[in-house]
Amino acid sequence: MADGTKPRRTRVERGIYRQANGNFAICARRAGRLHFRTAGADLEAARRTRENLIAALEAGQVPASPRLRLDTVADWWRERFETKVEAGERRPRTLEAHRFHLDHDLLPRLGSRRVASIRVDDIACLITELRAAGRSAKTTANALATLQSVLRFARRRTWILIDPIEELEPEERPHPSRRSRGRVLGQAEIERLLHACPSRGRILVETALFSGLRISELLGLIWADIDFGAGLIRVWTQLSRAHRGEPARRVAPKTPASVRKVPLVPQLSDRLAANRRAPHSRRRPTGSLRPRAARRTGSGTSRGES
Repeated sequence: MADGTKPRRTRVERGIYRQANGNFAICARRAGRLHFRTAGADLEAARRTRENLIAALEAGQVPASPRLRLDTVADWWRERFETKVEAGERRPRTLEAHRFHLDHDLLPRLGSRRVASIRVDDIACLITELRAAGRSAKTTANALATLQSVLRFARRRTWILIDPIEELEPEERPHPSRRSRGRVLGQAEIERLLHACPSRGRILVETALFSGLRISELLGLIWADIDFGAGLIRVWTQLSRAHRGEPARRVAPKTPASVRKVPLVPQLSDRLAANRRAPHSRRRPTGSLRPRAARRTGSGTSRGES
């Protein structure tokens, strides 16, 4: 070249070029678009690779966007899911679970990979890594479900041709054990548990013991949800997980069946009423049952400010 720089590649024959590193690059055109592949340093092998690429293009077996990374596809999928949540088609709690697995389990391990390059062996390695990191079979299965949703999103748009998770052998998949029914604590055990609780969070433990609420439901309770006259706790929200730049907030439960009324037993009613009258308690009906310090610090117990 006139300026003394070496060309990136030189044409050998139609659709085959030699690169500066000595390897061949092949290309083929389909629907007005060029598709490139590297093919090693053997010319005959490069010719065969080009013939195979042409056949795959004609059969519709080549992904439309082979360079897309998984983290990019996951961001687009997440935006689409968020739109469904805003429209009321999906639950915020489901989005939170997907976010958790993307941010903690999937993208740190596979995010930089081209989505079309992910194979079943990569999925098997992911499962092994999650187990080694101490993830339970249920958590691993849930992470795979999130990944599969992202991959199906990509396949529908022809960014990939197959879903590698579908190619896993049955014994490679995580098999969560069925959740056993929790053991009911005896009176002596309840007394020992409450005796060991710090005074600041004891009312939360008492409410959990005598109402059977889930942790997220318990943390989302406000005084207006407790009807002392009717002897009921109205469960219609739960507290979401806090994310960076997005504090925890009260959201609808994951399923309509979770909206319910729970009997307020007398011993819990007395304890809640006493706590309600205490100086540290919020007087407003929208005040939370959670201790003020926990709400302010956004600790793991409170999941942040509601």
